[in-house]
Amino acid sequence: MSPHRLRLAAAAIVVVPLVGYPLVVAADGARSPTADDCVHVAPEGSTEALDLVFGRRDTWAEADELLERVRGVGYVDAEARPDGCWRWKVLYDGIESYEQGAESRAEARGAGLEAELELEPPG
Repeated sequence: MSPHRLRLAAAAIVVVPLVGYPLVVAADGARSPTADDCVHVAPEGSTEALDLVFGRRDTWAEADELLERVRGVGYVDAEARPDGCWRWKVLYDGIESYEQGAESRAEARGAGLEAELELEPPG
């Protein structure tokens, strides 16, 4: 096989799945998740598992910057995770009750963070 054909074959191996997969999925009626699919604010008094979410960012670098800010005000166990909607969320998952979460949210907001109590995603 010539070097030119080898490069073409390598390019096809990369490009075909990148283009083909979204087309096949879209043709099947599936859609990509939206931000609304990934944000589930906890109703007041919820007894479900909760996360204190400090925000979502489009890139890891932006999430890491927010994470450092969050840790800097005292949430040293906070972490950044993919949110399932092609974004990164910065959160603290040590919330054991709605009351504790509401107090932590108020403290975080008092420190200038945009915190929200959300239902922990399944899994």
